[in-house]
Amino acid sequence: MQSGGWRKVVAICAGVLLPLPLVLLLWGLLRPEVPAAAPAGVRISPMLTDEQRLRLMTYGRHCGPGAECEPPLGCLFDVRYPRSYCTDSKCLTDEQCPEGQVCQSLATWGDGPQVRVCVPIGPRQEGESCVDLPRRKENACAAGLLCGGQEGWCARPCRPGDSKGCPEGFFCADTLPQPLCLPTCATRECPAGQQCIPFREGASVCAQVYGPNCLQTPCPDGRKCEVAYEPPHPGKVWMECVEPCGEGQPPCSAGKVCDGWHCLPACDPNGPEVCGEGYHCSRSLEDGPFSCQPLYWDWTMGI
Repeated sequence: MQSGGWRKVVAICAGVLLPLPLVLLLWGLLRPEVPAAAPAGVRISPMLTDEQRLRLMTYGRHCGPGAECEPPLGCLFDVRYPRSYCTDSKCLTDEQCPEGQVCQSLATWGDGPQVRVCVPIGPRQEGESCVDLPRRKENACAAGLLCGGQEGWCARPCRPGDSKGCPEGFFCADTLPQPLCLPTCATRECPAGQQCIPFREGASVCAQVYGPNCLQTPCPDGRKCEVAYEPPHPGKVWMECVEPCGEGQPPCSAGKVCDGWHCLPACDPNGPEVCGEGYHCSRSLEDGPFSCQPLYWDWTMGI
């Protein structure tokens, strides 16, 4: 996953604090990918009664590759917990949702049906990053916009091939849960201090870069270039040449500590400032080491 925004997600699943890399792995594996060919029609899972749910052996159970759901359930990856499970739709209209929420369709694993759930209306504007099923409304899209695409963009629906259906600076992409207008800066100059950063599905945004721009200069030793573009920080991206650490990995290089299975620069919260702009000295666990962490890690604690 090109966007690294979920790397610092700390969520509770079945009462157990999940290790950060496991959250990453789950998101990368289970978030639905855009199919090579758009389906002929969109299937929506219905709202079932309690009695109907009890008849289904897979209802509420873990799902994913090798663990399919019975029809008419869909396998939904829910980043709030995080886990994937078989479920039906929880709403069909906005009127069935609490105040401040709307009923929207979310894509599910494989060729499963979309499921409709109540999601909060938030402050994120068109072309900004979002979370499709957030716990906090601060990471949700404004009214009239959907959160879609592989990175998660607030966008309006469109018809593929219809260039007039999107505003200037946007194009119609064949994304999930439906075609959406994604942002692009490919044909214009970015403001001073910002660069045009490419993402998947053809999307790109003007943003200030924190950390090494590993999209321009490849990472050494074959390390992975990770790019994070997060909802509360529009116009900013963080880049990192990931140096893995932990069990089975070599020790971190001099001046770095292992935090969240990544080698990060060591720091002292009571010492001189060494982290630089866009970073702060903190730690992910109460008894863990202090390291220079990107500011966006703060918001991921609550998604």
